[in-house]
Amino acid sequence: MPLSHYLAALFSGIGIGFTVAAPIGPMGMLCIQRTLASGMATGLATGFGAATVHLTYSVLAVLGLGALAQPWVEANAAGFGIVSALTLLWFAIRTHRSSFVLQEGRIANVRLTRAYFSAVALGLTNPLTVILFLAALHAFSTPSVAPPLVAGVFVGSAIWWMMLSTMVATARSRLTPRMLSLSSRFASLMLLGLGATMLVRIAQRML
Repeated sequence: MPLSHYLAALFSGIGIGFTVAAPIGPMGMLCIQRTLASGMATGLATGFGAATVHLTYSVLAVLGLGALAQPWVEANAAGFGIVSALTLLWFAIRTHRSSFVLQEGRIANVRLTRAYFSAVALGLTNPLTVILFLAALHAFSTPSVAPPLVAGVFVGSAIWWMMLSTMVATARSRLTPRMLSLSSRFASLMLLGLGATMLVRIAQRML
């Protein structure tokens, strides 16, 4: 197959990865809050956890498991939503506590491995990510260009998380401890709001 086809698949994958990562949802707010609270490295670890999830879903789609799993995912959408909402509420409580540490001028340390794996856990249960990848299943229907396409998804997602972490870290360096605390508290309230909204919507569908 010509090199141009592989390059086209690579750039197509980058576009998919960037598009799936870019919406500021639960993962975006978590990345922003962690960058504010603990610095750019923690934000990047969170973002790369999300990119790993995008890579995983891409591999599953290429193997043909995405189309097979679609009916099961749709049937269990409420369960996914509840798990994701409860995870967001848990993160919101923890991030709210870290805002008091920031107000004292100290860094709220989060281990990079913990930031990475917790982001993976949230990403795997995030309904928005699942829905976006189900919508993009047709792009993974050509096995011959699967490797560059999958690699492109990871690269595109990683590019977005690096951009977001860099922008937030740049703003962070100009904020006082009190402003950092308020920003982190606002991010935690956003996470709380997202989690609560998800639970309300799920309850409305079930009633």
